[in-house]
Amino acid sequence: MSTRLVRLLLLLLWVATGVAWAADDLIARQSAQLPERPLRIVTLDDVATELVTSLGLAPVGVANLAGYRRYVGLGADLLEDSQPLGSVQQPDLEAIARLRPDLILGSGYLHLGLFRRLESLGPTLLYRYGMDTDDDAVARASALLSDLGRRLGRAEEAAAVNLQADRALADAEAAAQAAGIVGRPFAVLFPLPQQGVFITLNRRVLINALVRRLGGRDPWPLAADRVLHRYHDVQKIAAVPDLTALFVGEQTGHPFFHSPLWQAMPLARSGRYASLPSPYWTFGGPASVTLLAHQVATALRGLPPPPNGH
Repeated sequence: MSTRLVRLLLLLLWVATGVAWAADDLIARQSAQLPERPLRIVTLDDVATELVTSLGLAPVGVANLAGYRRYVGLGADLLEDSQPLGSVQQPDLEAIARLRPDLILGSGYLHLGLFRRLESLGPTLLYRYGMDTDDDAVARASALLSDLGRRLGRAEEAAAVNLQADRALADAEAAAQAAGIVGRPFAVLFPLPQQGVFITLNRRVLINALVRRLGGRDPWPLAADRVLHRYHDVQKIAAVPDLTALFVGEQTGHPFFHSPLWQAMPLARSGRYASLPSPYWTFGGPASVTLLAHQVATALRGLPPPPNGH
């Protein structure tokens, strides 16, 4: 396939995504005038940082810079010269001013109250994502990257990243079908083994939105507006005897998972559980979708077959 044809297909994919989301409000608030090709971009949270680096751009300033490098890491090679800007919740406005940004990128959910002060420092664009929305976090991630790619003259780069995510999701769906997930109880859990409890996640959370696409049945659906997660003890987990579970983070080496209590649970006896290496499970862009989908597919392919066949 020629390079020209590949580029055409990628652009068509981007156009299709834009049309699908044309009626949706991706923007929480933005300055009246935004630059077409900003060179000095500041990102105020992890999603914004991932979106910008996914387009091959290096932000001059990043909130939660150390945390992003440690827990997300996507595009970290582009952050070598980025300046730290404090926390996501309280970005350092004086440091932002010193950077003289020509675009400040953040989240309406986190930064809407700061909009006027941010806009006084540079053109500002706040997207809607995370707990500020009521839709599929995977689809919104794709739409956000497409929109930002269009604004920054990086439509082809955005389409290529979205295409990678689509392929990774298709692979995870195939793995879920082969593992007998479809129609059966299936959950992604964040274990707290030292307490003997497990966190179940809101459907708005990226990793949960991803696994919900795989055809399993969520035993504990959580869709409350401002509730990110809930805690369940081992009795609640044991009450679903045919459960398949994916654990966020590599924690199964903890003594809890070798205790008689855990070994007696139906989930432990079935062996239908696996760990996802990534500790990043809340919100993200298409690059996070690709990473997590690959991890999910690998985990599902390592499970024993379900009881009584498929």
